[in-house]
Amino acid sequence: MKKLVLTLVAIVSLVPVVSAADNDAKKPVSKDKPYKLETCIVSDEKLGEMGDPFVTSYKGQEIKMCCKACNKDFTKNPDKYLKKLTEAAAPKK
Repeated sequence: MKKLVLTLVAIVSLVPVVSAADNDAKKPVSKDKPYKLETCIVSDEKLGEMGDPFVTSYKGQEIKMCCKACNKDFTKNPDKYLKKLTEAAAPKK
């Protein structure tokens, strides 16, 4: 029994430990412009109120929506919704 325990300890010690930081380092770096709004680009609902936001990319721009269902409306007329990002980025007078 003692040999079995020592063998298991030896095997477990050989398994590499992977931290969250290691996983993040392996993710590709997004070259998209960051999404600046705190609301869904389609519904104007606050992001995170319905769970994790649905994140996608469109022509080099990161897009966040409150849910995946909003993506259907976004893809029908993306320019209509991208106007919100342009207006948000405009300097305030």
